[in-house]
Amino acid sequence: MESNHLNKFNSMIADKATVISNLSRQYSKASTPEELMWCAIQMQNHTNALRVITERLGTDTKNTYGSDHHEN
Repeated sequence: MESNHLNKFNSMIADKATVISNLSRQYSKASTPEELMWCAIQMQNHTNALRVITERLGTDTKNTYGSDHHEN
C-alpha cells in the first residue's frame, strides 16, 4: 500500500515534468508577447505544483522508510 502511494507521487511528478517540458517548447515557438506571457505563467504554475508534490513525496518517503539522520 505504501509503495503504491509513493508511486502515485512519482507518476504525478513525471506528468508535471512532461507538461512543463511541453510548455517550454511552446514558449520557444511563441510569436507574440501574449503567448510568451501565457506560457510563462503556465510554466510557473506547474513548477509551483511540482515543488509541492516533490516536497510531499520527500515527507511521505521519510515517513514510510524512516531517516537515519536528523535535519538541522
